[in-house]
Amino acid sequence: QDLFPSTNGSQQLAIARTPNNSNRNTKQKKNKMSAFTPVQGLLGGSLIGTSAAVLLLFNGDILGASGIASSFILTPRNTLTSSSQQWKISFMAAFMLSVKVFTACVDGDAMIDKELGGGSGGDDTAAAGLHAIVSPLGYIVSGFLVGFGTRMGNGCTSGHGICGMARLSKRSIIAVCSFMTTGILSASACSPSCPLNPYLRGTIDDISLPTSTTTFIGSVLTSIFCGMALPRFFQSTPKPDPNARDEKAELAKVDDEINNNRKLGPAFVSGSLFAIGLMISGMVKSTKVSGFLNLRQGLQTGSWDGTLVFVMGGGMLVSMASYQFVRGYALFDNRRALSCPLTQKKTTGKFGIPTNKIIDANLVLGSAIFGLGWGIGGLCPGPAIANAVYGYPNVLYRWWPSFFVGSFIAQKLKDFLASRGS
Repeated sequence: QDLFPSTNGSQQLAIARTPNNSNRNTKQKKNKMSAFTPVQGLLGGSLIGTSAAVLLLFNGDILGASGIASSFILTPRNTLTSSSQQWKISFMAAFMLSVKVFTACVDGDAMIDKELGGGSGGDDTAAAGLHAIVSPLGYIVSGFLVGFGTRMGNGCTSGHGICGMARLSKRSIIAVCSFMTTGILSASACSPSCPLNPYLRGTIDDISLPTSTTTFIGSVLTSIFCGMALPRFFQSTPKPDPNARDEKAELAKVDDEINNNRKLGPAFVSGSLFAIGLMISGMVKSTKVSGFLNLRQGLQTGSWDGTLVFVMGGGMLVSMASYQFVRGYALFDNRRALSCPLTQKKTTGKFGIPTNKIIDANLVLGSAIFGLGWGIGGLCPGPAIANAVYGYPNVLYRWWPSFFVGSFIAQKLKDFLASRGS
């Protein structure tokens, strides 16, 4: 129930109802022409790649949406209080704020899926059966599988796809192949002729659009993160304790604190670029993802949407370019390659690039499980954050709680397996 009912009915999003059979072919033709948006995909993907590049070159950190999001639940005290983790708060604040500002001032339909009948000029192709409508149960299953899989596999489309593939990591290449394969299989398995369809797919009546209550919740979340991030930008510069017994250790500690403070600005820029890139590319809309992953229906109807190829390709190329300036990761000899991130003091600053090269069951199975959830719901953590902030009820109330439960269980399982192995 909407706790804050809107007094202006014109502000509610319109949902088109079932079209007449005589208009179905026309809608199919229109959808084939409008769904594939390579220019927006390439531009948005390039911005996502730039977001990863800023975080890497200036801070030495990796853009991993699943890891950033889950850290606030799995290790809340460390994430909220440790100075080495405070850049994540800045990143999230910028991401959420950018969703609000961009949709309010630049493109009011950026978060509205017109292929499901929403917004001005909404289409009715959802009612015609051309696009997947995720059921309430589908959101729960999807969130759980994505949370569990990304935790077990240590990454999602951003961490493995944009960053890992860019540095030619074998682990990331295997992970991407794994979740792409299962994503295609699960999206195709949810087609009308398959047994899972009645459970994981819904009807047009299951489309749940933002209400004033959920929009308010999104605004509260944005305000909380901005409120936590803002004071950190005005922290005083740490100074060494003159009474410290170990002067060298004290100076190193101060340098660490200075480096952590310097990460706030680049993290804010990165978070904003990430959010804007996702909105411009259309990856915040589940139909764009399902339109790519559901090869079975896409090839049968001619409605396959290859936009995701341009998003991943653009993001990976820009991210790959940034690795050419990191010592040890350049494909060619580069005398200007960095051994320390740009904002960090060289005494203690370093790149936090993963060095694990082991391809194990956790990686392969975790990525495969993530792909299953991705194919069912059409959402991975980055777009899901944007959808929650904008106020989509199914994402707020079903997808994200399930994601955190899945992440928690996966972490406990990893800890248990690690203890047995040791």
